[in-house]
Amino acid sequence: MIEGDLSEMEPKMKQIKVKQENVAIDDNAIPESLKRTLDNIAAKAADRKAEVVNALSNEQPAKSRMVEDSYVQCTWWEGCYYCQDEDKNWHRVKCFT
Repeated sequence: MIEGDLSEMEPKMKQIKVKQENVAIDDNAIPESLKRTLDNIAAKAADRKAEVVNALSNEQPAKSRMVEDSYVQCTWWEGCYYCQDEDKNWHRVKCFT
């Protein structure tokens, strides 16, 4: 048994104040140049939303329903499905490698 003052063994902790900011980080951020490309493709090609919903239905049924309910159109570009919401924002939904 160890005798003596055990307070010396306790870790010393300092309180640090951190400024917290509400910053939304979008892991799926789409660059402006890609947005323009997707707009051009979507204007010329058929909507692929039903294809996206079907592709996701077995492996990600919740995401499939979200695509069905949340997006107005989808397109394909360089191995990825992208879908556009009502505010004309594009979202990367699924990529294949």
